[in-house]
Amino acid sequence: MLDRPQRARGRPALNAIQAVDEDRLLGLAFATFAERGYEGTTLRDLSKRLGVSHNLLNVRFGRKEDLWVRAVDWRMAQASPFVEAAFDEPADPEVRLRHLIQRFCLWATSNGDIVSLTNVEGCRSTWRLDHIVVRFVLPFQRRLDDLLDAVKRQRPVHDLSTAALMALLVQGVGYYFCAVPMQQRIGAGREVDAIHATAQAERLAGFLLAALLPPIR
Repeated sequence: MLDRPQRARGRPALNAIQAVDEDRLLGLAFATFAERGYEGTTLRDLSKRLGVSHNLLNVRFGRKEDLWVRAVDWRMAQASPFVEAAFDEPADPEVRLRHLIQRFCLWATSNGDIVSLTNVEGCRSTWRLDHIVVRFVLPFQRRLDDLLDAVKRQRPVHDLSTAALMALLVQGVGYYFCAVPMQQRIGAGREVDAIHATAQAERLAGFLLAALLPPIR
């Protein structure tokens, strides 16, 4: 009988590592980082929530910072295309801008975890903020600048920087839908519940567009 190779004490078997669904792992990791922050999250805590060995996460992802990057990139790859599809529509620039704002407001109703994470990371100067800005925010801002420039060549647009517009969308509309307990405590819970959120997102989009695009006289 051939001797089986020995693995290091505490190291999970290869088949145990492969058995854990990566989407489930990354989804839970992102949700935990968004809820508790980077400093408040440990690989040991994540392994307990997943019901797997602590070493399994080390084998698959290495350090906590590597897992954070993988989780953020995975979550943004899921969520970004819905909004960014408006950039590539075969339509007039103003129509594309209107669709972009409408899609973003609707996106905010179901992506509170991303809003939470960006709100936390956006208030501190860290390598994590650099990653978010370089990989996601700046590419989006450049495309939004180009789209607004194209609209301005056709009609009046109120003088608002894309940085301010993105803040209104993420920290404004996004926070509004993310902070459900806050809305409930101030009597606006019905506006953001599952039944009414879509209609409210449309109202907010209309409000922002009316402010951004003055009537053509």
